[in-house]
Amino acid sequence: MNLSAEAIDRIVANVLNQFSTPKAAQIASTKPTGISSAESRPNAPPAEPVAPESEPSRSEVQISDSVITAETLHRIPDGSQVIVKPRAIITPAADDIVRQAKLMIERRLESQTAASTQSSSGKAPSASNSTSTLGAAIVRHSSALDSALEELKLKSRELVSCPDDAAKQAISEISRNGVNTMLIFAEQQHRAACLANRNERVKAVVVRDASDVQQIRKQLRANVWCLDPTDRSYYELKNVLKMITESGRSPS
Repeated sequence: MNLSAEAIDRIVANVLNQFSTPKAAQIASTKPTGISSAESRPNAPPAEPVAPESEPSRSEVQISDSVITAETLHRIPDGSQVIVKPRAIITPAADDIVRQAKLMIERRLESQTAASTQSSSGKAPSASNSTSTLGAAIVRHSSALDSALEELKLKSRELVSCPDDAAKQAISEISRNGVNTMLIFAEQQHRAACLANRNERVKAVVVRDASDVQQIRKQLRANVWCLDPTDRSYYELKNVLKMITESGRSPS
């Protein structure tokens, strides 16, 4: 086969080009594809694990009623921990509310509740602290009231079904020196005050605003304050409660 001079020149040029290709280019051409940057860095530190979100703390509400009804549980915020008596009866309708509102029911003796409060504070009750102890019996509940009470250091806080039970709770707390000041929140605040005053150790009064507290303080040493929280704003309730608690620090 006879080749022309031009054909021979092209063949020689192609051969020379192949021999002149850089070695790095040949190695790069043989590198396998599909390898990620993470695989090419075997010593890269692993991603830090994400810490699990902590479960939100539950608010604790104590109910002293012997029978727990749906009407009572309707006033409790969703997700709360509800402390009841060991033998308290929960009605079927109330049991439905427990499931719907995701409430946690705990049966506890009153002595266990006091011990739990003491251990959580890390301090034993003393005579100096007893002069500023507060308790609350709540018949009429509202979100504004709940917010206002969160700013107070309440030793006891119980939801009761009627003003009669609220008065009994106030008498019990004052008589056994559980607290030195009780707060009753009910629509029938005058009835609650009247019933509570049947005990000689109780001086119950009805108040509406901070000015009432000032006037009452000039005339007697009240230890049970009855207030209707219906249609009251957070700031109104806060001002009244602030005046009551500040007055309560004065010497008896």
